[in-house]
Amino acid sequence: MPIKSTTGSPNELTEHVATDIVTDEEMFACQTAFFESNPTRLELWDMSVADLSKITVEGLQRFVSRAARLGQARQGGRTAVITRTNLQYGLGRMAEILGEFESLPFALRIFRQRENAVKWLHAESVSQQGDADGDL
Repeated sequence: MPIKSTTGSPNELTEHVATDIVTDEEMFACQTAFFESNPTRLELWDMSVADLSKITVEGLQRFVSRAARLGQARQGGRTAVITRTNLQYGLGRMAEILGEFESLPFALRIFRQRENAVKWLHAESVSQQGDADGDL
C-alpha cells in the first residue's frame, strides 16, 4: 500500500505518508480507515514523494466531498498537505478550493516545506491563507 498512516502520541496528530503511485481508490481507503478509527484533530498528508499522476479530478472532488461530510468529527481541526512537485501542489490547491465550496469543518492548507506544515498545525490560531508558495 503506497499510503502508510501513523498516529502519534498523545493521539493528536495522524500522519499519512504516500509513496509510489497513489490512486483515487487508495486515497479513499486511507480516508475511510482514518474516519472509522478515532480521527485526530490534526492530520498531515505527506505527498512529497508520491506519484499522483493517477489521481483524477473526479476522484479529488469525491475525496473532498467525503471529507466535508465525514469531517464533522474533526470540527475545528487542521489538515496540512506537504507537496514537492508542481503537480502535487496543483492538486493540493484544487483540494483547498473544493474544500471552500464544500465548507470543510476543518482548516486545510498546502505546504512545500514540512517544517512550515508542522508549525501551522500546532499554531495557536488558524490562518486560512499563506503566501503564494503555500508556506508561512
